[in-house]
Amino acid sequence: MTGKETDPMNLRKRLALAAAAVAVGSGLAFAPLASAAPQAAADSCAYPYVCFYKGSTKTGQFKDVTSGWQNLGASKGATSMVNTRRDDIVYTHFTNGQTWCTPPLNTTTFNSWVVDKVRISSASSC
Repeated sequence: MTGKETDPMNLRKRLALAAAAVAVGSGLAFAPLASAAPQAAADSCAYPYVCFYKGSTKTGQFKDVTSGWQNLGASKGATSMVNTRRDDIVYTHFTNGQTWCTPPLNTTTFNSWVVDKVRISSASSC
């Protein structure tokens, strides 16, 4: 070992850099993640619905295109959403004021953000 490896200041710097890297990486994980709808979820959510889930339990479904937000009610705080619509995007709103767009035929997982509203749009892409 060299003196640098056992130097407390050097160790503190390395730990601080590692913690910063984890914090930055974790920040990215907080945003919702969109992916192609898995078959199992699509089977339990029929076209033309947008379905919300807490774990594997469906808490609600929506199908109307609206110009404003719809409150989620029992689906507030859902952990995921499936958009079975073929040509429509879905906007989700979160309690922190952020919004997210999910393309047609996709699933979004809500990591640590709390979803509270939904808006289905007739636009075909985000």
